[in-house]
Order: sequence, then C-alpha cells, then structure tokens
Amino acid sequence: MAPSPDLRTSSRAQPERIDARDGFDSSEPSRSPGPVAIAAVALALLGVAATAVAPVLGVVRQETGPAVAAAAVTAVVCAALAPALAVLALVGRRPAVAGTVLAGAGGVSLGLVVLDLQLLDDAINANRLELFRPLTAASLDAGSGAYAILAGHVLAVLAGLLGLVAAARASHADGYGHSDYPDHDGAGVGSRIGAGLSILAVAAAVVLAAALFAPPLRSTDPVLLVPAVVESAAPMALGAGLIGVAVLIVVAAALAAISPLGAAGAIVGAAVAALGVVGVRLVAGLLAGDGVSVGPGSVVALAACAVLIAVGCVIPAAAAARARRGLAQLLAQSAAAATAPAAAGGSKSAARARAAAAERARVGRWHVATAVVGISAGLLGAVGALLPVLSVPAGVPEPRILATRVVLLAGVVLVIACVWLLLSEFAALVRPAVGVLWAAQVMAVAAALQALVVAGDLPGVGPGPGAALLAVSTVAAAATGLLALCAGSAERDGIDTSVDVPVRLPVLIVGSVAALASVAALGLPLYRGVDFGPDSFAHWPWGWDLWGRALLAVVIVAAVLVAARSRAARGASLMIGAVTGMSVYLMGWPLTRARVAEPAMGAGAVCGLVAVALLAVTAFMVVRRNRR
Repeated sequence: MAPSPDLRTSSRAQPERIDARDGFDSSEPSRSPGPVAIAAVALALLGVAATAVAPVLGVVRQETGPAVAAAAVTAVVCAALAPALAVLALVGRRPAVAGTVLAGAGGVSLGLVVLDLQLLDDAINANRLELFRPLTAASLDAGSGAYAILAGHVLAVLAGLLGLVAAARASHADGYGHSDYPDHDGAGVGSRIGAGLSILAVAAAVVLAAALFAPPLRSTDPVLLVPAVVESAAPMALGAGLIGVAVLIVVAAALAAISPLGAAGAIVGAAVAALGVVGVRLVAGLLAGDGVSVGPGSVVALAACAVLIAVGCVIPAAAAARARRGLAQLLAQSAAAATAPAAAGGSKSAARARAAAAERARVGRWHVATAVVGISAGLLGAVGALLPVLSVPAGVPEPRILATRVVLLAGVVLVIACVWLLLSEFAALVRPAVGVLWAAQVMAVAAALQALVVAGDLPGVGPGPGAALLAVSTVAAAATGLLALCAGSAERDGIDTSVDVPVRLPVLIVGSVAALASVAALGLPLYRGVDFGPDSFAHWPWGWDLWGRALLAVVIVAAVLVAARSRAARGASLMIGAVTGMSVYLMGWPLTRARVAEPAMGAGAVCGLVAVALLAVTAFMVVRRNRR
C-alpha cells in the first residue's frame, strides 16, 4: 500500500475551523493605548470635574431657589459615564472602543454646549432645575458656575474629536474589523447584526430626536415657564435639534462601521450623553414639586435612551452569534463540496462576483453622497429657521416669521430620511423617498423667504443671517434631488430591466386622482382668516412660496407616474415620500395659523388630507400589484 501523502506538503488542504484569538468578531486586536486615546480620556475627565464643581461656584449671581439635589447628582453621574467606560476600555487595551465612546458622547455634547449658552444669555429661561430654580421673574446674571459647565461640555466635545482620531488610528491595525465568517470580514455592522437590530437602533434614535422637541416638563408655576421647544429661545431649540441630529448621525455611522465593538461604544456613548439631558429632566420633574411635573418628552426620550444602550450592549454578542451561524453553514458547504467534482467555470463566477462587488461599491458612493448633501441641507435649513430671517433697525422688535417652523420640520424630516442612506441595507429602499422630500424642503424654505419680498420695501429692513442659510439650504436640497436621481440611475444599472413591469389600470387611476388632489391642495389656500387668505395658483404673479408649492406638486405628480411602473419596494417608497412631503405642507396649518385672526381650515387643507389618504392607498396597491 502506498504511503499516505504528508498533509503539510499536499497541494490541497482540508477545511478546518481556526479559532480567533479573542473570540468571534473581536473586531479589534489588543494593543497598548496610544497618546491620543489617553489625552482624549484626560480631557473627558477634566470636563466631568468642571461640570461637578459648577454648582459649587454658583451658576447665577442673584438669589434663587435650591436646585433639585437628585437631579444634580444625576447630571454628574451621567456626565461621568462615558469617560468611565473609556477608562475601562483603555485598561482592557481597546483604544478604538475608548475613542468611539468619547466620540459618540462628544457629538451629543455639542448640543449641550449650545444649551449652556442659554445660561449666559437669559438664565431664567434655561429651566435647569438641577442647577437652580428662579424665584422671581427678574433677569438672572450668569455666574462662574455657568462658565464652568460650558467649559466642561466644550472639553467633552474636544475629547470626542480626539477619540475620533484615536479610533481612526486604531482602525489601521491588522485585524481591525475582522470576522471569522468571510462574508462579515470588513462588512458593516448593520449587515453583521441583521436588519431587526439595525432598525431598532435607528427607530430609537428617531424617537429620541422627536422626543427632544416634546415638552420636557409641565409647570403651573408663574415664574417657571416651559414653552414648546420650537417657541423657545434660539439656544434651547438649536441645542435640542443638535442633540437629536448627533444621535442620528452617531447611530448611522456606527451601523456603517466595520467594528462591532467600536459601533457599540459609539452608540452607548451617545446614549449616555443624551441621558444627561433627558434623565436630569425626568428626575427634576419628579422631585421638584410646587407646580412642576414630568412632561411626555422626558419619559419617551428616556425610554429611547434605554433602548439605544441595550442595543449597543448586545451588538458584539449579536455579531458574534451571526458569525458563528454563518461559519457553521460555510464549513458544512465546504465539506459537501469536497466530495463533489469541482464546478466548471469557477473563474467566471469569481469574475462576476468581483464585478457585482464593484457595482455595489459604486452605488454605495452615490448613496453616501446623497446622504451627506441631504443632511447638510436639512441642518442648514433648521439652523437658518432658528436665526433671524430679517435684519431690522435697532430698537425695532424682531418680527416672528411662523413659516420657519415648517422649515424646521422639513429639515428634520430630510435629515432623518438621509441618515438611512448611510446604511447600505436600507439605502436603496429609502432613496426614492428622498427623491421627493428634497422638494418639501425647498417648498418650506421658499415660504419662509417670501418674508423678504414682503418686507423688502420697508426702510432699514434687509436679509438676516437666517435668510443666507436658508438660501444655501435650498441649493443643497436641489443638489440632493439631483444626486438621488443619479443614485437611482446607478441602481438600475444592476437591475434586469429587460422585462417591463406592467401598469395596472386601478393603480394608475387611484394614483392619478391622488396626484390631482395633491396639485389642488398645493394650489389652494391652506387656511383663511379675517381679511386674510394665503395666495393660490389663481393669483399672478406668483411669489416664492407659490413657486415652491408648484415645485412640490410637479415632483409628486412625477413620483406617481414613476411609481405606476416601478417595482414594489421603490414604488411604495416613492409614495411614502409623497405622503410625507404632503404631510409637511399640511403641518403649516397648525404651525402658522396664529398669524391670522379667527383662522379656519381652507380648501387646500381638505384636498391635502384627501391626497395623503389616496397616496397611501396607491402605495398599498403598488405593493399588492407586484406580489401577484
């Protein structure tokens, strides 16, 4: 009998399981902490110290009521959570995790810095019960403690920037983002943990961002006023918006990253930093007494933070479990293939796989570009809505332009939609909706900028800083629409279009009626009042607001026509985008009707409600048509 060949010199080796050094999806090799990571942690700890001593230094100079002690302790503990986790990560030789924790917390701290500016501008309206409680309506001057809190949050932002640098440096190490399952090696965290957990994380971030605009407290105290966030001073509204956007961006970036441990650190860091806002408000509302109670925003936001922390904690385990299952299936397939003859044409299959990967990468770049420009457009619009749109002479009260509220809403909606484009698993599904929502942003901005035309003839009145940002956001929104169109064209290059999707008559009929209702809604007055009524398409020449509404009408009509011949997912996404765009327009009724006396719903609102219902029905019919 011939001797068996030596396996060490055999040209073919049997597949075998190779255990990872640190377990499945360790995603980051052990290494010594670098100076950047250590500096980031040091800055974060200095920020915590500044925040802790601020109440002792005195936040305001005048006599005020005592702070809610439990809320003050909660604020310090929440501020210390992210640095404490970063210290533990450094002790465990995980500099990338320490960096991502501080980066996530630093992004949220940028919004906290803006909130702190209210302490310097008009502290009585800051509603920081963990620091002080105003006893009279007299103006309060900021003390040294207010500057200490501001410095503490600025240090947290700087620590986040250094943490981002530390994580980026650690990502160049060998083995970063490694998975024992080949399909997960270097893949995004969203694909590693599955769609269910990814959707839960993004949904929690969206809920948290929305809850930040709900009333955090309820007050019957005549001194302690808690207005709606959109009606609050600019630092309060802008700070809440920045915190919400920061959480959305951190979650999206984490799911697009390749390290489960790094993604977990970023999400947990952002969540615990946001907990320093919502948790403090919840505790203050529960224990302040004397006419103060918890608002719905604090409760919902706290639940969203808890979900984000839970998701962040289970990301490494979920990625490891999916990798084990995938590796087990791969080993089983390899064992089966070893007993069968090699398939012909393997090189051709590999070439096709490489071409498909290159095509996915090209489409992904279009999606990322659309997301970046769309997020910029939404943020510019939101910031511009919070800044003065008009510049008025000294001594003249600044006019309230209620249309900016719709701009703020449209900007938040556009940002939320574009964040999903950063996730490869959902980008192709959300992209058609973004192709409609950019027009809603332009429509809202055009209505706000109409104030420039109306007030342009008044002496001494000109465009303010908010108008400039709104104009730039319009250009960015239009660029978002163009990029979404290019991304759609790139997607179609990888789809078999040789077989046409037939148009069913019921879908076309319902969609056409929905499109006509949308045009009527946008062309007729949304509401009317005593000696007042917004312009309609019947008035000529059109103002900027009407041109913006006409643009949205054209985009919705085009979306209906395209959806009638689209595949199920893309057609439904187009219709959902149209529903959302019309809903933004209809929100102008409750948000801006205060500018007229005795407001009443107009014909445009009635047609708009009909249009929203019919567009939703059209989306349902598109899905059913493609399933048959």
